[in-house]
Amino acid sequence: MAADVRPTLDDQMAQRLAEFARACKAALRAVSLYPGGHPAIGLTLGKLTELTTVLTAGGPFTIEVRPQTILVNDAAPAKPDVAVVELSDVLRRQLVGGLTLNPGANAESWRTFLMLLSRPADEVRADGGIGSLWATAGGPSMEIVEIDYAEVLREKQGDVAIADRLIAAALSGPQLELDDSGMRLLLDLVGDPARLTVLMQQLEQRTEDAPGTVRVGAFLNILRGLAEYVSRTNPGQLDQTLKQIGQVSGRLSAEAMLELLARRGKPEAMAGSVDVVSAMAHRMSDAAVAGFVSNSVIAERGPTERLAQAFHALVPDTDRQRQLVSLAQSEVAASELGQEAAFQDLWQKVEAMLTSYSDEKFVSDAYARELSGARARALDVEASSDDPAERVAGWIATVADASLRDLDTMLLTDLLRIEEDIARWRDIAETVITHAEDLVRVGYIDQALQLAESVAAEGAQVEARQEPARLVLERLGRGALMRHAAKQLRTADDASYGRVKRLAHSIGPAVVAPLAEALSAEQDARSRRRLQEILVQFGAAGRDAVQQLMNAASWEVRRTAAFLLREFGGVEGLKELQPLLADPEPLVQREAIQALVMNGTDAASQILLTALTGTPGRPRDMLIKELSSMRDERAAPLFCYLIRHLDRKAFPGVYLGAIEALGSFGGPDAVEALKVALQRGDWMAPLRTRRTRASAAKALRHIGTDAALAALREASTRGPLGVRSAAKAELKHLD
Repeated sequence: MAADVRPTLDDQMAQRLAEFARACKAALRAVSLYPGGHPAIGLTLGKLTELTTVLTAGGPFTIEVRPQTILVNDAAPAKPDVAVVELSDVLRRQLVGGLTLNPGANAESWRTFLMLLSRPADEVRADGGIGSLWATAGGPSMEIVEIDYAEVLREKQGDVAIADRLIAAALSGPQLELDDSGMRLLLDLVGDPARLTVLMQQLEQRTEDAPGTVRVGAFLNILRGLAEYVSRTNPGQLDQTLKQIGQVSGRLSAEAMLELLARRGKPEAMAGSVDVVSAMAHRMSDAAVAGFVSNSVIAERGPTERLAQAFHALVPDTDRQRQLVSLAQSEVAASELGQEAAFQDLWQKVEAMLTSYSDEKFVSDAYARELSGARARALDVEASSDDPAERVAGWIATVADASLRDLDTMLLTDLLRIEEDIARWRDIAETVITHAEDLVRVGYIDQALQLAESVAAEGAQVEARQEPARLVLERLGRGALMRHAAKQLRTADDASYGRVKRLAHSIGPAVVAPLAEALSAEQDARSRRRLQEILVQFGAAGRDAVQQLMNAASWEVRRTAAFLLREFGGVEGLKELQPLLADPEPLVQREAIQALVMNGTDAASQILLTALTGTPGRPRDMLIKELSSMRDERAAPLFCYLIRHLDRKAFPGVYLGAIEALGSFGGPDAVEALKVALQRGDWMAPLRTRRTRASAAKALRHIGTDAALAALREASTRGPLGVRSAAKAELKHLD
């Protein structure tokens, strides 16, 4: 096969493409790094919008994305440009195979598109792909062709697999996105009648349940793509290629054939200067047309108006019509339908309809004259320019991307307000929440929150709506909304933060788990503080939801769950912390210890004491280390408990640490606990007893309150000799 030769862009277009790529790079960097109001975003998006206006001055501007380059009208820059290569890589990473810019693309449209490009590719695919996301976030300003190159261009695995992947490419958008290797593979299939039949069979299967326009669009993509490729690589082969495709076009239904023929002369039918639909129809052989007729008659068990219309469009010559009907009769007669007794009567109807069809009974003379003059008047209207520029700009603004999104929001909000039937209101609420989730995925958090608030507000208005509203809001809370909203808290202003908080509490505890997971992964201090504030305000209501996270696979989630239980307070849920005291991740264990220590109840202290005496190995060492070094005043109740219940012989370091900590904290409870430590002794361990009593007496002196000093004076005159000696030694320091 002849080597591929691609035309090159002229210098002016190559320069514009490079400027466009550089502007995209700068704007992409700005929107991904800075908050929405940053001047860099407005500056770069303004430049990009200006370039878009220039590129679309003559109509839609389409680029095709190829490895390491970008094509305009199938032409590539003569010399590689770094910005063009980088833009190609960014677009291909998000599986953008083609991009059409329409007049009216403004700064907001570009910001939305670039925000999608800046997201991780796997996250975008998980949310449905960039094409689906743009359908929600964007509008008519841009058209995206999304292609999965990996699926389309895999190695040959049999004709069915090849055909299936090629059909997938043809169905993915208005352009057939295949590189030269893929086009050569498609050309090989078309050159073999048997393999071409397999291709058409795959097209029929993939579009069996789809509207007819889908099958026609895919067929036209293949036809136009092949014509463009052959015209560029081997022009002498174009005639044969069109004939080969014409041979299998008879497999189309009458409706599909009519739809295909209706596109003659339209932009989507043009491959350069060639109208591929007209060219293919002109090259359809008699056998192909007869096969088209016979297939339709057999499928419909008779003639149809659509078949007659398509047949007359393909074969306007009366004599040839009769010849082809005769050929088709032979094919139908050989089928099961031809074996039926009423076949002759049936075929007379076929002949009568196909050879004498006219649309006069459907179209009056007056209407026909109107149709004839409509084209001329449409051109006259298009040519007129008596509307001022500001009026035209105002009209265009009403169908801009942002305006359409606002209209969607207004419509859904109004439907929620005016619908009175509860069953239909529930369905509307489901639709609203689904749309809100789609908005979240593309970054329009405020609009999603507005819709969710509308569901909550309108649901609260009528008692019968409250339960359906609660259910759909809980679904929203468990979905993507709160996770994405949590990310926005990094840069959100106070008003947006307040909206997130109100909605979270309107949804209820269902949002606790996703928000806790978001908190566990959040690194930004401001966002963490806001998430903690939202979660802590749930109090006891959020405790059950947090307890479900104790066995999460992620240690960060388990650590966050322990933190939240600490903040919620109370004794409920403390037992769930006990397994975390032996967690293999030290940070989780430390958070669980902190949660129990700060709880301040005897129940929490008992759990820690049980873990201290019953946990072996590294978790026990970590627990001893944490308790020995703890100097937070909120730990005072725990240390008082340990002094009364801890085995001093087994944990001397923890016991002495508790005494020292209470000496720095002070308070009546600490004084009472230290009096116990001062009086307690073990005659079998005199050195340890002396050290413990000295520490307790020193702690009482360090507290220095009247109660603490009174305890020392009393101990200096009563009790065992060791107690009196320790107390007197500390009283001497006072003197």
